[in-house]
Amino acid sequence: MAAPDQAQAAPFFSNLTTDPCTTCNYDSAAGGYFVWGVNNCTTPGTSQWIAVPFVSGKTGIPKTLSAAIVQDTGCVGTGTKVTLSVYTDACGLGPAVLVPGDTGTGTVAAAPCLLTKVTIRTGGTSLTLGTKYWLVATTDASATQNGLNAVWYASNGSQIGGNVAAGGWFQFNGNVPAGSVN
Repeated sequence: MAAPDQAQAAPFFSNLTTDPCTTCNYDSAAGGYFVWGVNNCTTPGTSQWIAVPFVSGKTGIPKTLSAAIVQDTGCVGTGTKVTLSVYTDACGLGPAVLVPGDTGTGTVAAAPCLLTKVTIRTGGTSLTLGTKYWLVATTDASATQNGLNAVWYASNGSQIGGNVAAGGWFQFNGNVPAGSVN
């Protein structure tokens, strides 16, 4: 048997790194950003979508999108689904246009250290090595998404250490949403 092609195995993007202290591949204690459908239970009438930029690590068609999006235990909404997509970049303005075929709907993870994953259809559009894209979490008007109340947790890779006035070290997180495109 031939060894697997490492270029094929490498992700287009990932900032999921396992912290040996927690064994979680994102920072489930640091919080993150809300992902809300318009009928969420925290701020009804307001939706909130989140996106994280990445530069594609290879050229090809992605098959799986993963995000550290978990149901908010502080206010459990009626929605259980989220749409994960890849968008092009609007050069300083955030996501621009949905990459055709590179989208899917998945069930939001119910507990920390689990990932929300979607398998996108075959025949999606190829991403290009070195090009900036966005991994995007949105909701739609369906009952399974418009009542979503979830949190997109931060990457372990964005943890920061600080020591103010020699008072001792502490750790906090830059809250870069954790995810991957494979």
